[in-house]
Amino acid sequence: MLTYRFKSIKDAELAVGGLSKPSKMPSFAWSISARRCNTGSKLVNVKGSVCEGCYALKNRYLFNNIQSALEKRYNVWKENRNRWTDAMIYLMHNKQHIVNTGHFRFFDSGDIQGVEMLNDINTIAWASPHIRFWLPTKEYKLIKDYDIEVAPNLTIRVSAPMVDKSFDGYTHVSTVYQKDKIGIAKGYVCPAPKQDNKCGSCRACWSSKVSEVSYIAH
Repeated sequence: MLTYRFKSIKDAELAVGGLSKPSKMPSFAWSISARRCNTGSKLVNVKGSVCEGCYALKNRYLFNNIQSALEKRYNVWKENRNRWTDAMIYLMHNKQHIVNTGHFRFFDSGDIQGVEMLNDINTIAWASPHIRFWLPTKEYKLIKDYDIEVAPNLTIRVSAPMVDKSFDGYTHVSTVYQKDKIGIAKGYVCPAPKQDNKCGSCRACWSSKVSEVSYIAH
């Protein structure tokens, strides 16, 4: 039962700081600035890491209006976590496009800010069993130490830190390979580069049945 009540989709979207709509994805997402990545902010300075040349730290992501929107999302979560969580649950049940597609992504930019945010995301997933959630992250220790039961419809996909390197130790992972090295990848290879850089009908990243997804570096 929700603690907070919302008059409309617009009201709930204001309470979560707005949603993002990545052109590649089938549905909406929620993100914050990549400048707030805890592990990623270190990896971005490591040569050969998946964060080197981070797409969310260049081009349109650096426009003032984009950064302001990303920072607003972080702040509304921090200022009132319960209201943010209730608003997200409301959207999962009432925003028609999300309901129709049945999929949602966290962090097309940024990453989990700690166990409290992970708890809130897990709560949203438990309350929205009709939606499949994809949560990519590089917060290795946080995920390793997390001892709360994760909702079955929430796929936490831990990202490999280095390009052209295999990765294990977690239930669901993602890896990145240069185009000429993708042949050595062990995971399901993301088909987006062959279909106008869009997911199309593929939902591997959200699927709990796919243990590893491998992307071609861009």
